[in-house]
Amino acid sequence: MNGKLIEELEILFAFIYSFCSERVCNRLGIMFNGQLACLGTIQHLKSKFGQGYTVEIKVRSLPGDGNGTAIHNVQTFLLSQTQFNVQVREVSYSTGSFQVRQGTPADLFELLEQNKQRLNIETYTISQTTLEQIFLSFGKQVNAV
Repeated sequence: MNGKLIEELEILFAFIYSFCSERVCNRLGIMFNGQLACLGTIQHLKSKFGQGYTVEIKVRSLPGDGNGTAIHNVQTFLLSQTQFNVQVREVSYSTGSFQVRQGTPADLFELLEQNKQRLNIETYTISQTTLEQIFLSFGKQVNAV
């Protein structure tokens, strides 16, 4: 086959798992209520429909902290940072997952680094919204209709 033909070839795949589509496709469409709701590169869809960044935080276990005070201190601190519009996704004894809807990763990194010792943060990750989260947000819209 010649290279030009391969470049123009488009194939429609239906994926159950979003991680498969990220590995196979360079463009992606999402169906919503039987209609094509969006079409674009994976990065385009993440930028347009993503909801900021996800921050996963693990705190150091402190002696005598049987009720997860350290992670709740982190939660209270992040929620007080109104410029980032933080929402709690999930909190357990020593870990927390937070959705940050505003601000840049650089600003968030700076904030966490400046307060890492004070909040007893052991590790943290900042990641872009995943395709799975975007698919789920479309699913919530379907359920709301």
